[in-house]
Amino acid sequence: MSHNEMDDLIQDFILESSEIIDQLDQDLVELEHRKNDLDLLNKIFRAAHTIKGSSSFLGFDKMSTVTHYAEEILNKLRKGEMVVVPEIMDILLEFVDVIKRILEDIKNGSDTVNIDQIVKKLKLANEGKVSVASSATAVESDKKQPKVEQKDEGEGAQLKKATKAIEQTIRVDVSRLDSLMNLVGELVLSRNRIAQISSELERKFEGDYLVEQLLETTSQIGLITTELQLAVMKTRMVPIGKVFNKFPRMIRDLARDLKKEVDLIITGEDTELDKSVVEEIGDPLVHMIRNAVDHGIESPEERIKKGKPAKGKVHLAAYHEGNHIVIEITDDGKGMDPEKLKKKAIEKKVITPEEAKGMSKEEAFGLIFKPGFSTAEKVTGVSGRGVGMDVVKTNIEKLNGIISIESEIDKGSVFKLKLPLTLAIIQALLVDVSGEVFAIPLVSVIETVRINENEIHNFEGREVLKLRDSVLSLVRLDDVFGLEGSFSQDIYVVVVALAEKRIGLVVDRLVGQEEIVIKSLGEYLSGNVGIAGATIMGDGKVRLILDVSGVMEIATKMPKKIKKGKSLKKPNVSSGNMVNVLVVDDSSTDRKIMKRLLSSSGWINCVEVTNPHDAITATQDLKIDLLITDVMMPDIDGFELARILRERGFDKPIIAVSGRGEAAAGQKAKISGINAFMPKPINLQEMLNKIDELIGVNR
Repeated sequence: MSHNEMDDLIQDFILESSEIIDQLDQDLVELEHRKNDLDLLNKIFRAAHTIKGSSSFLGFDKMSTVTHYAEEILNKLRKGEMVVVPEIMDILLEFVDVIKRILEDIKNGSDTVNIDQIVKKLKLANEGKVSVASSATAVESDKKQPKVEQKDEGEGAQLKKATKAIEQTIRVDVSRLDSLMNLVGELVLSRNRIAQISSELERKFEGDYLVEQLLETTSQIGLITTELQLAVMKTRMVPIGKVFNKFPRMIRDLARDLKKEVDLIITGEDTELDKSVVEEIGDPLVHMIRNAVDHGIESPEERIKKGKPAKGKVHLAAYHEGNHIVIEITDDGKGMDPEKLKKKAIEKKVITPEEAKGMSKEEAFGLIFKPGFSTAEKVTGVSGRGVGMDVVKTNIEKLNGIISIESEIDKGSVFKLKLPLTLAIIQALLVDVSGEVFAIPLVSVIETVRINENEIHNFEGREVLKLRDSVLSLVRLDDVFGLEGSFSQDIYVVVVALAEKRIGLVVDRLVGQEEIVIKSLGEYLSGNVGIAGATIMGDGKVRLILDVSGVMEIATKMPKKIKKGKSLKKPNVSSGNMVNVLVVDDSSTDRKIMKRLLSSSGWINCVEVTNPHDAITATQDLKIDLLITDVMMPDIDGFELARILRERGFDKPIIAVSGRGEAAAGQKAKISGINAFMPKPINLQEMLNKIDELIGVNR
């Protein structure tokens, strides 16, 4: 490895460790108030584990040694083998102070910190031999200690050179790039809006010269905006080689420690992705590479017995796939045995024997991501704590990434990570659920399937779908968000994945694919599980962006139930004079207002549906006396709905309502078979008079 590459690594280590140590300080103080918070303990443990791994790789032995002993204590705390007491916390906080001073030494190329005292205290604490007095003299003893260790000249010179490189580096504040990206995001929204308006004008004034000029200009603006967006995104892009560069040395040292022979092959290191993604992907890759060498590659003797070359291979590859980057870690080692994984998981009480019986091969592979799960027979500096792959899963989920595993016994394993190129402007699949449109990040979408309700089965109180050779758990988004269900028998399933998990989201229809800009919901609305943010569509409407991780979390907590099925709610006709009105509107608010107004009359029963498809089903299955439809609806508008119903023999009166006056253009309404038009907002008395008039004529 060249000096420049090593300098870059040390620089990154200093920046990353500073942030981790600051957070560690806060979290340890918080732990004194939340002694039984397992999530907080796991977070602290992962932080210590990351510092230990990075410092060990770079040869900062003092930091690695101190953190190792602190990690032993944290591991016992999270396993319940030790309890959080003030004396333990004093030592852990002293440990943080010491590694802060060690980091300062690394920055300055000096060596002033003596770790003997803190190591002694950490060892005693780990053995349960801690006293109140021992922690009282914590910082003082270290301050009085003279410098007792000397770095060799090579390491000191290397650190000084790195420090000089840091001083000479000019860093552009990422907030400036973020600001620029936000402005481009706003431009993308405006472009989408102009394109939508241009399309509507083209439909209305087809052939008009000015409209044609507007379309041409809109197209040009779209091209320029796309170019600008790509240019700005490129300023935030860094080659993934920045992360990959640390692995050859790590593999070498790890192989020597484990007495294995491993050859690392790297391809695609020039592949670029967003800086924010690079920062998040470093830790998961470290753990996955270590996992491949420790658990995957066999010893030379074992490999020779199996007829393999003594030297194992780990292949690290990166490449673009659409708007995603794919990273593959492949090894030619022992592979994974699903049955052994299940047996180990049962031993560690990660799953029950009943759960193990119904697990597929892919689900068994997914067990390695469970907190506390490890196949190592004993705890070493490399593995055995069950924390590494948990870190991988946590970080990949934050990025809305997907992990897939392929493994064959004695052939090897392939871990594939699929990540978004950027986190600001994304491609999304728009879906309709009970009249509401949601955006699902396309990076999480595996495929979409159109099915009939009859293809859905019930297994142990959960809805599932047999999709080719696998069974897919289903989640109805109308249940998740408390929306009214639709009544169409033909529905869509969007198969989504997050990290190693797969589920099917049941939606009414697919609206399309669009480039969207993620906007925060703000402090007041943030924290809604299942919602990642919002975006503004081309028609000016705000649509919610699904957080696939949150939806999965909600789904696991939903009560089990018998298969839902879909059926129309029959109108409650109490006398022969009641009129049954079907209200069709994609807006939940408008439907509720209309139902409240009409029901207040005392002689009207209302049935609501969210889309024209359900309306067609309702007119066939129910006794409907009159239909009220909104004009401006996606997919099929009110005019088209009326025309379809008339062609199918529906002879009851149809009233169209719209907030746009031009919809009253009489000729189109008459051709479609609409009997009357009412503008929004609705005047109750006028609407009741019109219904009375049409029903009277019809009867």
